[in-house]
Amino acid sequence: MLAKTDGQSLQEHNGALLRYFESYKNALVMLPTLCGLDNFWELLKIAIIFHDLGKSAKDFQNLMKNLIKSYNFRHEWLSGSILLDLDMPEDEKELVLNAILSHHKNFKELKDRYKKCQSTKEMIEDGDEIDLKENRIFEKEIDTLDFAWIKLYLENFKIYIKNFTKTDPLAFAKPLPKILQKWTTISKDNIGEKEKWQNIFLSASLSICDHNASANLDRILILKESNFEFLNTILKPFKHQQDSWSSQDNILLIAPTGQGKTESALGWLRNQLKNRQGRAFYLLPFTASINAMVRRVSKNFKDDGLVGLLHAKAKFFIDEFYEKKDGQTFADMADLNKKVYKPLKVATPYQILKWAFGVKGFEKGLTELAGSYLIIDEIHVYNDELYQNMLFFLEWLIKKLCVKVFIMSATLPTFIQKQLEIELKVKIIKPQIELLQNLKRHRISLIESKMEDKILEYINGKNLKILIVCNTVSKAQEIYNLLGCYDSKIMLHSRFNAADRVRIEDEILTKQPKILIGTQAIEVSLNIDYDVIFSEIAPLDSLLQRFGRVYRGRRIKPDQEPNCFIFTDIDPIFKKIYTRPNVLENTLNELRKHNEEQIDEEKVQTMLDNVYEPIKIDENEKIIFFKMLDGLYPYNVYEDNEEQFDSQFDGVEVLPCELESKFDEYVSKGRFLEAEKLLVPISKSKFYQYKECGYIPSDLKRGYIKMVCLKYDSERGLLETNPCFD
Repeated sequence: MLAKTDGQSLQEHNGALLRYFESYKNALVMLPTLCGLDNFWELLKIAIIFHDLGKSAKDFQNLMKNLIKSYNFRHEWLSGSILLDLDMPEDEKELVLNAILSHHKNFKELKDRYKKCQSTKEMIEDGDEIDLKENRIFEKEIDTLDFAWIKLYLENFKIYIKNFTKTDPLAFAKPLPKILQKWTTISKDNIGEKEKWQNIFLSASLSICDHNASANLDRILILKESNFEFLNTILKPFKHQQDSWSSQDNILLIAPTGQGKTESALGWLRNQLKNRQGRAFYLLPFTASINAMVRRVSKNFKDDGLVGLLHAKAKFFIDEFYEKKDGQTFADMADLNKKVYKPLKVATPYQILKWAFGVKGFEKGLTELAGSYLIIDEIHVYNDELYQNMLFFLEWLIKKLCVKVFIMSATLPTFIQKQLEIELKVKIIKPQIELLQNLKRHRISLIESKMEDKILEYINGKNLKILIVCNTVSKAQEIYNLLGCYDSKIMLHSRFNAADRVRIEDEILTKQPKILIGTQAIEVSLNIDYDVIFSEIAPLDSLLQRFGRVYRGRRIKPDQEPNCFIFTDIDPIFKKIYTRPNVLENTLNELRKHNEEQIDEEKVQTMLDNVYEPIKIDENEKIIFFKMLDGLYPYNVYEDNEEQFDSQFDGVEVLPCELESKFDEYVSKGRFLEAEKLLVPISKSKFYQYKECGYIPSDLKRGYIKMVCLKYDSERGLLETNPCFD
């Protein structure tokens, strides 16, 4: 009895699911407790055994043998009919039936497919109502099942069915009345909280096991004690690291850059996994820092197969970083990072926040999050909307799904610390005062002159590794052009295509060029160490993060000249982009108090609190967000929520005209990923600005690809060299 066109039998396919199931139940141990179903794993096993029995239908087998070209009847409906004859409690039978019916399609799709399948072509064209009692299409199809084979197969699991009643599970008849209407109606008053979560976890778990077994994954991976051996090489851990490693609480760690926050978080994770298994997510705001963290943690664990990667451009890094196994395609590799398979995923916050909005597959997303461990780095850089939504979602996850969190930052105003402490019940850990008092790494100097003049003066007179951070791409490109005669320089910003960006990130981390010019993309979580930094004025927390890339593991001498230069001219374009009121002015005023001084890490907190005005939590927004979360029910699609989620993204991809021939060459050779790597991301505001200036002509549009008539090169990215942008 065949299950796949590749010749895999139903016995082999179900055997693969059951093998994966054995490791799955040891990896997501909290599911039975969270949904209040003691025999959860037994019911999931029954669902696995029955889920594909409908594939024994005559024409499905003919399709597998290439004897017919198509087969439109859904096999899961037939599988559900067989389950109805199993002697088990009706409430449990309904749970398993729902999982079987939905393991490929949601209930709205099932309902539409069911009506079409039960209709004749003439009925559909005429728009006639379907008389389910009179129509016998289901009865004719189920009579083609090989019941003798099914009976023998089930007996292998000591499951005995005497009579097959051949009841249509979707025909709104007893013993399970109106099953589709129950889950697709707007009112959910008849569905309890436990029942909802039992259906979410059971249906998602069956889909996860089915999809992963179909991808030839025989188990779900977990992190072991041996994967954390690198922590034992830290001979003298800081006190804040020791406190993190021994705690079972939700944690907020406030510590300066370069003081082992990543190791603190991974040690905390090790301690949680000693207590119980759960999936882990490491959330970072920028793709450059995410890609770097994947490299770093993979090296620590000594196995890149344990670390997944999730962000909008992840496929390009995956193509460069992960090694293909025999017979594995790129699509297999990319899909592997999305599946519930790797125990630690490094991702943007949006990759988990999307499940709160009920985007397609949210049941599997919430199931993977159940009992999970979230490490959240650099939460201070979130915009106000993302910060508030993540705060709400984390509170909900902690209460509903027993999620545990480890939040860390070098620069967090006190009001945010208090919000996190109150809303998430975190325990705050900070370094010892003695460590902060001895941590003298940076001396600042405010520069009133032009950035270009000071940089040239310094570069010509010093033999140092220099970091230059600008607030806009155009300014970074201007500085790069100014330093044209210097060979050991590199630039990183958001307007490179993926092909160049991956190469540049790799070069920064492996070679650390003498001169690095960048924007916010190099601000956080990059393990680089430079001698001196030149930066445009920016919010204080951003500046402190930028300083953290200088003298990372060194101390500055009392009489040493400044190594952190800040240019005081406030760019009106950047001020317009940065919406929080007075922050740039407050930052400048605070820095003037400490000009030409060493930064006292012990007093950084006071400096931050002097700069930032508190953000108040909107309780009405919280009520609305929680209502949205609690209104998510399985087997449904939430299109309005998806649109709301998608509206948070500000990005368009364009193809520079001069790369068109290379793009066409890749496409003609079927190298579609290479072609896609040539696209350059820009903001929507830039897109409309370019369009208004005539640089995105409508007559050059190629399907979904939008052309831009601006120069591009691999060293500087997309260039605004036209007078329109001067």
